[in-house]
Amino acid sequence: MAWTAVQSDVIDGGPAARKSRGSSWAAAVLVAGVVVLAAVLPLVVNPWWYDVYYWPKVVVLYAGVGLTAALTLRREPRSWIHILRSPVGAALMFWLGAVALATLVSINPLESLVGEDYRYEGLLTWLAYGAVVVLAARALTTVRRVRLFLGAILAASAVMAILGLGQHFGWSPVPEDFDRQGWARAWGTTGSPIALGAYLVLVLPVAIGLYARAPDPGRLWGYGTAVVLLYAALIATRTRAAWGAFAIAVAVWALATGLRRLRARLQFLVVLGVALAVVTPVVLFTGSVPVSQISDRDSADSRAFLWRTTAPLVWQRPLFGWGPETLSQAYPDYKTPGFFRVFPRARMQQIIVDRPHNDLLQQAVSTGLVGLAAYLWLWGAVFRTGWRVARADREAALSVPSAGLAACLLGGAAGYFAQLQLSFSYVSVAPVFWSLVGLLLALDMARPPVSPKP
Repeated sequence: MAWTAVQSDVIDGGPAARKSRGSSWAAAVLVAGVVVLAAVLPLVVNPWWYDVYYWPKVVVLYAGVGLTAALTLRREPRSWIHILRSPVGAALMFWLGAVALATLVSINPLESLVGEDYRYEGLLTWLAYGAVVVLAARALTTVRRVRLFLGAILAASAVMAILGLGQHFGWSPVPEDFDRQGWARAWGTTGSPIALGAYLVLVLPVAIGLYARAPDPGRLWGYGTAVVLLYAALIATRTRAAWGAFAIAVAVWALATGLRRLRARLQFLVVLGVALAVVTPVVLFTGSVPVSQISDRDSADSRAFLWRTTAPLVWQRPLFGWGPETLSQAYPDYKTPGFFRVFPRARMQQIIVDRPHNDLLQQAVSTGLVGLAAYLWLWGAVFRTGWRVARADREAALSVPSAGLAACLLGGAAGYFAQLQLSFSYVSVAPVFWSLVGLLLALDMARPPVSPKP
């Protein structure tokens, strides 16, 4: 069954979904808020502010979460509580509690609360991410809403890809501040080539899944064009971590989809693979950055050095860590010979280490082993939920083929997690991921009860 062939409008057939039909205004606000947070937020820039890329997105995040929650939380409180009682919801609450405790005992509680300049991932932002999960899970309960949500994300990602490819070829309509002058790697409006790579790794499996299940030639061509465009922008980021993460995302998507379903669309997938193989050298060998710069060892050496010098901080404050957003103050190896060797520019300008370029290590330093355990629990709940929905043959019982969609979301989550281990979370990308987690949670809650076996 193709998604577009679905006649029913309701995924969640329970009382919450039936009640939501009677509050169309609140539902419209809820869906609009989620679409803004997932699709519009990554594109927001403010050329008149000192932080062109990240602060405007934080403003949209806080305003979008605050307004949407204030206008919709009062309706059907039991449905909200049901979301938090799910495996993902419970793990999310435990993780946010660990971040709150780490903020209380932080070496700089105010910094841990609001976050550093150009980062802004303190406790307030993590609470906003958690709210995005709950709002998306509550909003995306009908096929129509899911189509609108995914359509908005794909449209926004197409705009982002076009901007990225323009930057690859020397044309950038978005502001270039001092730090980005002369950049040839694509960054779109995310603020960084690494962030753009993470964004595309999240969205590409969804586009590939839609292509694989397209019911007619018109949509097949449309989704195929979107995949090629997004993939070309991914190559234009020249971010090796994102390339490897994309391969992981596709592999997990294929595994979760299953061999039988892949065989049914094998010829179309082969055509898509050939198109991507042709696009790769076309983008790779164009632009103003020589290909030889992709294989340098500078980034690998700097990451290994940061991991080696940051890890001892975990054992100095093992329980709740140093506090979110405090690594720049706690980092011990500034002005050492090894630091100058890896970062020669530090002899002439100040270089601040605020991220170790490994997400798990960052969480361990920021929130301690308690926070790291909660964070791993949250990721484990996301992966278990995605796998369960993707592998369950419930398409006949649901009004949307949630198994195929969950496989796309699972692939994107796996690729995003892999990419984070060589980089870190960006406020320009993280709301997209957490909104997709909310969609996955909505699909999981839509499953019918399992009848006991005789």
